[in-house]
Amino acid sequence: MLLKTRFYIPPLRKNIVQREPLLQILNSSEGGQLVVISAPAGYGKTTLISQWLHHSPHTFSWLALDDTQAAPGIFWRYFITALNQASPGCGEHPLQLLRDNQNEHALENALIALLNELDAISPSSPRDAITLVLDDFHLVATPELSGQFNSFLNHLPPSLRIVITSRSAPDLALARRRASNQLVEIDQHQLRFSAEDSNRFLQQTMSLPISGRQSQLYFQETEGWIAGLQLIGLSLQKTASMPLPAVENHQAESDHNRHKQPGLSLQRDIADYLLDEVYSQQSPDIQHFLLLSAAVPRFTAGLCNALTGRNDSLAVISHLDRHNLFLLPLDNHGVWFRYHDLFRRFLLQHFNNLSTEVRQQGRNTAAQWFEQNGYLQEALEQRLQLRDWDKAETLLLQLLASDDEINTLLPTWLASFPPEHSVHQHVPQIQEQPHTSLAFDALLTSREQQVLALVSQGHPNKEIARQLHISLNTLKVHIRNLYGKIGVENRTEALHKLLSQDDRSP
Repeated sequence: MLLKTRFYIPPLRKNIVQREPLLQILNSSEGGQLVVISAPAGYGKTTLISQWLHHSPHTFSWLALDDTQAAPGIFWRYFITALNQASPGCGEHPLQLLRDNQNEHALENALIALLNELDAISPSSPRDAITLVLDDFHLVATPELSGQFNSFLNHLPPSLRIVITSRSAPDLALARRRASNQLVEIDQHQLRFSAEDSNRFLQQTMSLPISGRQSQLYFQETEGWIAGLQLIGLSLQKTASMPLPAVENHQAESDHNRHKQPGLSLQRDIADYLLDEVYSQQSPDIQHFLLLSAAVPRFTAGLCNALTGRNDSLAVISHLDRHNLFLLPLDNHGVWFRYHDLFRRFLLQHFNNLSTEVRQQGRNTAAQWFEQNGYLQEALEQRLQLRDWDKAETLLLQLLASDDEINTLLPTWLASFPPEHSVHQHVPQIQEQPHTSLAFDALLTSREQQVLALVSQGHPNKEIARQLHISLNTLKVHIRNLYGKIGVENRTEALHKLLSQDDRSP
């Protein structure tokens, strides 16, 4: 017996963000008998297809998948039944063949019969083809079933268009299909919300009375990850529903409102989501790789080989990329990578639960690799975290001799050393600016002021580095430096603080 609810298309929530550019891609009639929408958890894959089908005049059927349908006999029964719902009468004979348990070729005969039936349907145009959605295909994509499905696609007649949503790239000869114009793809970079999408989502879908600047802040924090924005929205709704305490004056009320921001409960919500939906779904081997590689802000296959003691890190990174594990490339050559910031924070929480010996070994290995390969700033950061003061001093002196811009980073680095360490005699001191809670300019160097101004305008790190003609790594050091000076830990807190400064300005 088949579960009927697997054939129900998910309902659309009120005031949903319209993804017009993506809907145009889906509405395109050129090529694309196979549509693959592949992205990590929480990027709106299912919602996008539901939105498209609710507003498009397609003959379609929906099949929600889970791991109980991974057995070929069960999957194909659901698949053919879904087609039958879109086109009554289609697939009845193949279903009968599939039930013939006495015939060892029953499945093969059923699929041939199904392809023949579909071939007899002659749509007047590609838009008239039946659209069959396979939601969460990664849950059934065993090697056996993927092989069968790939063979089925090789003979697919024009009467059927298949749409797959998946958290990983399916093993369906995508490169060949892409080259022959038989494939339409939408990935996480296209699915992520833009700043405008994020603003509409928070203000209209989540019904939150927040400013455009606050929305920009949350967009930057989540990098357009829709589930992250939703968790922020839910946290803000909870905070907004809390009763306002009695206040004596307008200033007290303003202070209360400024502090109604997502906090520890949101961090727990995001951590729980990533644990349940992403991390716990990986093998122990991949989990171990994720934790060790998260110890550094960016990595290459060579660095990961050193960190993990393996020699196949390039293949593992390719696996992470195919399975959409929040991996972001930092160049066009597939050399340097980083994790989505929220995902890396989650991984670092688990990394910090490892034994002290394992953590120190990882950081020491990273420091050695960075130094041997000429990345002295990264090596210095690792030595400071290890409290390896003498080696850190050696690296700092090398940097001062080779990079004039390093002078602006000295206050933070010097503050990391113990007061009695010799570095304070060997390195020229830079007078600290007087602290003020009302203005950041007195705290920051001119370069840091430039960085903070561009951060407040919502520019991503890559664009800030381009405008200032500095490397991404140098920019990240500037950002860490200014965060320490203004007393925040991340971009969200920095922008919150800027907002509060604006509130206090006359």
